[in-house]
Amino acid sequence: MNRQAPRYRISVRQQMRPIPFRGDVLRVLVRRALGVLGVSRADLRILVVEDEEMARWNREFLGRAGTTNVISFPEDDAGEASSALLAGDILLSARSCLAQTRGWPCSKEERVLYFIIHGVVHLLGYDHEKGRAEAARMRKEEIRAYRSCLGEGRSPI
Repeated sequence: MNRQAPRYRISVRQQMRPIPFRGDVLRVLVRRALGVLGVSRADLRILVVEDEEMARWNREFLGRAGTTNVISFPEDDAGEASSALLAGDILLSARSCLAQTRGWPCSKEERVLYFIIHGVVHLLGYDHEKGRAEAARMRKEEIRAYRSCLGEGRSPI
């Protein structure tokens, strides 16, 4: 059986100085998460911003006031190129993500990984706003992937 190796293109841009996360570590963790989630091909662009910038995106694209931790944007034409390609943008508020995981006994990169997984799961078609059952299904998948990435006994959730 000839099984093709996963192909991932992951970019991490951080608009803050000093940068809050090690990009090389995040890319390794995201690759691991994609494998756990069964994604064989991905083109992800991760942008880390301040709360103020996140609040602007939240207002402009979702019509909501205030900041949030993560917003994902699927690539409109990804399905045309190949239905096996997961493509999109994940916008993260570093301050919100780190505040919500304060006290977790892991690195900043491992803490923000939970929110990246949340964004990826959205890109896979899950939507917690479609009701309690869908929200529970999505949360279960996020926790499974997060725990698998960190290894047995290391996950704070």
